[in-house]
Amino acid sequence: MNVLILEDEKRINEMITHYISQEGHEALSAFNAEEALELFQTQAVDVIVSDLMLEGMQGEAFVEEIRHASDVHIIVLTAKTTLDAKLELLKKGADDYIYKPFSIDELLLKLKNIESRINAERTLSLETPAGRLTLKEKTNRVFLDDARIPLNSTEYRILRYMARHAEQVLLREQILTACLEESDAFDRIIDAYVKKLRKKTAPELIETVYGAGYRLRGDKDA
Repeated sequence: MNVLILEDEKRINEMITHYISQEGHEALSAFNAEEALELFQTQAVDVIVSDLMLEGMQGEAFVEEIRHASDVHIIVLTAKTTLDAKLELLKKGADDYIYKPFSIDELLLKLKNIESRINAERTLSLETPAGRLTLKEKTNRVFLDDARIPLNSTEYRILRYMARHAEQVLLREQILTACLEESDAFDRIIDAYVKKLRKKTAPELIETVYGAGYRLRGDKDA
């Protein structure tokens, strides 16, 4: 499981990274929200562990930004213990919280429980010309056969939409409306995303239907 750690105190960041790695997880370490956002956009992340008191963008704003883009599980490390503070964190999109100072055993147990749920989550699976494509719909994880495919949130939404409509010819306008509804982008932006998806997965996965749009090749539950 890939765990993104956002903690600006070096000692605590290194401690969490050490123990998470010992449990067999992949630790992605960031010391500010901007660095964490960049990692989230470029790496496959299953869980985020985030401090709140940070330099620059605060943890609350970071949680909100992540939640707008993804359903990834977020655990917040906080020294705020009032009921109002807890409710505010949950409203902003946090799934769970741990009070500081915290027990590393508590964090590891929460991660273990999350991993169990991830392993049992609903999947969308297709047999494609490039291999078996599997989308873990709760955590936005994508696999081609056994290889993990790192996608950002927009790439994932487009691939999921196309996979749900496998073997159907989809117009650029359809994909744009379904996946980038709040964007002012033109439909040709879809061409750029399809190019990225082909590069990250396989060229034969998405077929160009000239004069129409695109078709993802695959049979569900084959």
